[in-house]
Amino acid sequence: MSEVHVYGVVPATAEFEPGEGARLIVHRDVAALVRDLESTQVRAVEVVREQWRVLEAAIEHTTVLPVRFGTVMESEDAVVREFLEPSHDDLSATLAQFDGVVQLTVKGSYDEDALMEGIVKRSPAIAKLRAQVSGVAEEASYYERIELGRLVSGEVEREREYDGQAVIERLQPHALAAKLEGHSAAESAVNAAFVVERGRIGEFSAAVAELERALEGRIELRYLGPLPPYSFTGAQAVGAPAWA
Repeated sequence: MSEVHVYGVVPATAEFEPGEGARLIVHRDVAALVRDLESTQVRAVEVVREQWRVLEAAIEHTTVLPVRFGTVMESEDAVVREFLEPSHDDLSATLAQFDGVVQLTVKGSYDEDALMEGIVKRSPAIAKLRAQVSGVAEEASYYERIELGRLVSGEVEREREYDGQAVIERLQPHALAAKLEGHSAAESAVNAAFVVERGRIGEFSAAVAELERALEGRIELRYLGPLPPYSFTGAQAVGAPAWA
């Protein structure tokens, strides 16, 4: 039995050739970006990776609203009847809102040695406790090490807050909107998403390169995009089951 995997929504007037075997289901002013796939072939991890590739290829040509990862519907008729038709006006308005813009994401990771060195310099309490446990067996300094970990964790969070806001302030003048997102790793310094006009991507990229030079030796930046506006639209809800 063939199912329809829904990846995203684009304007019905979009002119591009979807990759990865994807196709468009058009309904009035909007179109669902989908792929037909036999259910026996489905592996969730493969579909998620494929969805990223399809959406990132589409954003090079047109405005794209992402749909929740792993969304599967039973047929083309169901895509129209349960999703495109009841959500048409909202989808059309959101596509218009994000016309001509993309998401660019800036992620940063701390150099752990540089981070710890800075924390010790700024915190006499941490420096003193660190010296106390240095060279002492873990069993004999158990509670001191717990307290040291707590103090260091608090300083790292303060550092993240400061660095995140600094990155936003530095790059926001080159964007229409910006937001900080959650951290997925202990060494994560910043995870910031920006809405940028297509015509200003070069300007934004130059600002990121300048910021990267300023942070060299302390934070290593990664720059992702252009992307669909994942962080600013939310994944469009579809009235169909999805993988957990």
